[in-house]
Parts: sequence; structure tokens; C-alpha cells
Amino acid sequence: MAWRPRWCRWLLLLVLTAMPASIPAMAGGRERPGSQRPPLLVEVRRGDTVWTIARSYGDPATDVREHVWRIERANELDVEQMEPGTIVVIPPECLLQT
Repeated sequence: MAWRPRWCRWLLLLVLTAMPASIPAMAGGRERPGSQRPPLLVEVRRGDTVWTIARSYGDPATDVREHVWRIERANELDVEQMEPGTIVVIPPECLLQT
């Protein structure tokens, strides 16, 4: 084995230990297929609002206003469009993480 300065060995050790942690980042941050949760489809009932839907299906650890904003953005909703029978998409990032 050829002689190398000590700092080269430490650098090689650092690169090899950091490599497994950087592989997902090098792959574009994509998760494995099937690990991403699908969105939830909810039918609007009489008296439902985006706020009540967000409170019912959203993660309680997150501010409900964040859920309302994400649901409105995902569905391109206006308040007037919330009629009974409308299907609303709840994005997976709003759902309770299991």
C-alpha cells in the first residue's frame, strides 16, 4: 500500500461515512416508489367549509390555517365553490403522519 498523508486517510473516512446520507439527496430527494401517500378525496356535505374540513382531516400538530391554505391551493377553491357534493382533495402533507 502506498504511503499517504494522515489527512488523506481522514478525508477518505469522512467521505465514506457521509456517502450513505447523501445518496437520497443526489437522487433528487425522491422517495422510494410507493412510500409517498396518496391524497385523500372528501365529499363536501351540507354546512362544510374549508376550515371545518381542514380541522377534521388535518394533522392537529400543524396550524389549521396552513391546512386551509394548502387545501384551497390544491383545489383552486373559492368559498362560493363549496357546494354539497363537491369532491375536495386533501393533500398528503396535510394528513396526520403515521
